[in-house]
Amino acid sequence: LIIVFVLPGILNQSHSKSEKESSIPIFMYHSISENEKGLFKVPEDNFYKQMKYLKDNGYNTLSLDELYDHLTNNIPFLDKSVVITFDDGYSDNYKNAYPILKEFGLRATIFTITDYIEGSSYFMNSDQLKEVALNGIDIESHTTNHSKLDKLSKEDRARNLRESKNTIEKLLDKEVKYIAYPFGKYNKEVIEDLKEEGYKMAFTTKRGIANSNNGLYELKRVFISGYTNIKKFKRKIEN
Repeated sequence: LIIVFVLPGILNQSHSKSEKESSIPIFMYHSISENEKGLFKVPEDNFYKQMKYLKDNGYNTLSLDELYDHLTNNIPFLDKSVVITFDDGYSDNYKNAYPILKEFGLRATIFTITDYIEGSSYFMNSDQLKEVALNGIDIESHTTNHSKLDKLSKEDRARNLRESKNTIEKLLDKEVKYIAYPFGKYNKEVIEDLKEEGYKMAFTTKRGIANSNNGLYELKRVFISGYTNIKKFKRKIEN
C-alpha cells in the first residue's frame, strides 16, 4: 500500500501555472484622444503611461499571426506576453497612439471599418493605414460598415465580410485572416460564415483573458477605458 500525501495548494498551483501558460491578455482600445476621457476614449497621457509600463517591464507584444500559432499549436505563452488591439480605426490611432507604439517598439493590430477609410477625417485614410502597416501595426477587418453581423441575412453578411477582406488585401497587399465583431455581436451562423470567407480567428467584446478554451472565433479581450489609470492597468495585467 502506497500512501501519497499532497500538500495543500500544490494542485491549485499546478493548475494556475498551466492555465497561465495557455492564456494571454488581449487589450481592447478604441479612441486615443489628446486629453478627452470617456468609456471609449483613452487620453494620450494615459496610453503613454500604459505602453511605457509594458516596455519598462519587459512585456512582449505578439502579432495576431503569433497568437494564432500559439493557440492552434498549443504552444505555451511566455511570461509577459500580451496583444494590443484597437477597434474601428479612428484617425487619432494614427495621430496619438501610433507614435507612442513606434517609440517603444510595440506591435499592435487595428481592426478597421473599410467603408470609412476614405471621406471621413474621423477615421484613418489609406495613406495612414499603409504607413502604420509598414511599422509593426497589423490592419485587419471590422467589417465594411460596422453592422451587427448577427442581424444581417446570410447573403448580406457574406458580402460584407468578403468586401471588407478584399478592400484591405488590395490596399495593403496582404492576406486578411482576422476580424473583431462590431458591437461584439455574433452567433453560430456568423462563425460559420467567417470560416467560409477565410477568416481564421475572431475577437469578441467579452471581457476576460483569452485562451484556446474560448475557441478561435470567440476570443475574449481586456477592455481598457479612459478611466483605466496606471494602477488599474497593472491590476488588469496581473489578474
